[in-house]
Amino acid sequence: MSESNPLLLPYDLPPFSAIRAEHLVPAIEQIIAQSRNTTATIIASQASFPTWDDLVQAVEELEARLDGVLKVIELLDSIPQEPTWQQASHRSYELAVQYSAELAANNDLYQLHRQLADSPIAALFNQQRQSALRKILRKYHLAGLDLSPEQQHRLKALNLQIDAFSQEFLRRVRDSNDAWRKHIQDKALLSGLPDTALARMEVAARDAGLEGWLLTLCAQSFQDVMSYANHRALRQEVLVAYYSRAVGTGPDAIATDNEPVLTVLLDTRHQKAQLLGYANFAELALVEQMAESTDEVTAFLHQQVDQARTTFAHETQQLQRYAAQQGGDALEPWDYDYFAEKIRQGVAGVSRDVVRNYFPLDTVLQRLCSFTKTLFGVELIEQTTVDTWHPDVRVFELREYAEPIGHLFIDPYRRVAGGEIGAASGLRNHRMTAEGRPQRPIAVLRSQLPRPTATQPCLLDHLQLRVLLHEFGHCLQHLLTAAPYRAISGMGQLSHDTTEFFGQVLEQFCFTAPCLIWLSGHFQTGDPLSDDMANQMSRWVRTQTSHETASVLLTGLVDFELHRTYGDGRTPHEVFTHANVEVGHLQWPDGTRPVNSFEQPMGSYGARMYSYLWSGVLARQAFERFERDGLFNPETGKAFRDAFITEGDTRTLLNSLALFRGEGARCDKHSTGA
Repeated sequence: MSESNPLLLPYDLPPFSAIRAEHLVPAIEQIIAQSRNTTATIIASQASFPTWDDLVQAVEELEARLDGVLKVIELLDSIPQEPTWQQASHRSYELAVQYSAELAANNDLYQLHRQLADSPIAALFNQQRQSALRKILRKYHLAGLDLSPEQQHRLKALNLQIDAFSQEFLRRVRDSNDAWRKHIQDKALLSGLPDTALARMEVAARDAGLEGWLLTLCAQSFQDVMSYANHRALRQEVLVAYYSRAVGTGPDAIATDNEPVLTVLLDTRHQKAQLLGYANFAELALVEQMAESTDEVTAFLHQQVDQARTTFAHETQQLQRYAAQQGGDALEPWDYDYFAEKIRQGVAGVSRDVVRNYFPLDTVLQRLCSFTKTLFGVELIEQTTVDTWHPDVRVFELREYAEPIGHLFIDPYRRVAGGEIGAASGLRNHRMTAEGRPQRPIAVLRSQLPRPTATQPCLLDHLQLRVLLHEFGHCLQHLLTAAPYRAISGMGQLSHDTTEFFGQVLEQFCFTAPCLIWLSGHFQTGDPLSDDMANQMSRWVRTQTSHETASVLLTGLVDFELHRTYGDGRTPHEVFTHANVEVGHLQWPDGTRPVNSFEQPMGSYGARMYSYLWSGVLARQAFERFERDGLFNPETGKAFRDAFITEGDTRTLLNSLALFRGEGARCDKHSTGA
């Protein structure tokens, strides 16, 4: 089978089109069997004198092989597949998860790594090896290897339950998304919506075999209605539906209400944290983050709320005055985005829809390639013959000094309702094998952009442009590192606050007129934004921002408090309500429960959503140097790359920031080895 199974053959780039359902399980089974045999050999050969190459790098090779195949399967899962594929994929994940847990719980491997770390030779390791070894030991600790066998068994059960409850929570949100749609045949109900939004809704209706327009609860459709729909009752209906997902009413309440699922998930996470010796899951979540304590995070969040209050009050008054001028009554939650958009247009003299015409996806990607070459000295060259998992996927080869150093896959368009606006992941980390052969990194950028229509290409509004640059920043971090070891190389190996930092620095460029001009080109004429229009757009993106700020603050605060205060007798909705009072800027319709569709903390971001705010503060500090030296200054780009990217996860973000800003080095718990 290995001779004909593409997942078992060596490849530089995955042979996506050659992979069939019958290849999946046999490939995973063979990789696991070979990994078990090799692991036994490693343990036997290293027992007396563990070495870096034959222990650390040998185990990394095993982990990389299995992880690489799983990520290929995950990408193929993103397109419609037959039931036989879905069954094989599900079984493959089951086998891989079980084996990964087995490998992580291998006490012999743990003791060998500890023996190596305590050896005299380890004291001579360079910073990269010491950082990698420290992270590996921490991984084993968090996997419970310092617990008794009975406690390890309990931890394994808790991890399985956490995964099951997380998936059940997400499934109920997904089912709620799929269950709601509104078919509209009277175009008057859609008054105010831009042509691009109407075209997307018309396509959605046609795909469903309907005439007219179809509204769904996908993020784009929701935002279009809330920002543009003149019909107030329609805005109300859509907003109530969006924030009532997975609330659970009627005879199916038990099967659809997410609050009990969230409660049990929080309880299981709390048990896991206490088993590992932490007071609560929030404390456990900080082990790999910059923050020293839950008190520090809580104080930070409250400080951010306090700093925002003046802006909240000013912009609320601005909205109230505008609503009164329009003859409206009291502001309702479904009025905020709509009136805010009107105010932005009045202040800036430009609308979101007009601006969108200047940012066709093809042009933006071309300009991002130029941006990357200018600032970081590397070229992104599009490849048109590379095998991919979908015809929409575009592939770019990253070159430095005319030599390939990595690949970027971009999957731009929405294929299913819901999902993240954008996401980045590593398909392969940069590393050096024990034989000294480089493994070139592969990054994947996926977004939920609207597909082109018959009359228009894919056009980006400012939020979509920000998301694209944010995820592009993650990909650059993944592709440009020269770190030689998997444990310290790539976006998946960084703490969440550090990971988000890279994306947020790139996002900062979207708030400057020169960069907006650089990235722009009208989809019909190719003309860039004029200076006046770029300044108008800059005013537009800085007007009425408090609703977004409050949402991010509320998300971070609710997520952290759910995990920090679990057990105090409050329900998740009561925690949400208390945090909402603390932020004090957002209103919610009666009967809605936004926390029931709170998807972000279901995975690795649980108790870490605050990191968007934390890293945002640091990103703005770093961006000050770009503003001072020139946005497109290659020397600044090189300094940024050297400080934050090249060495991988070998120094803390705070020390990297101090280096980049020309300040003295800082110390914290990670740099001291804790």
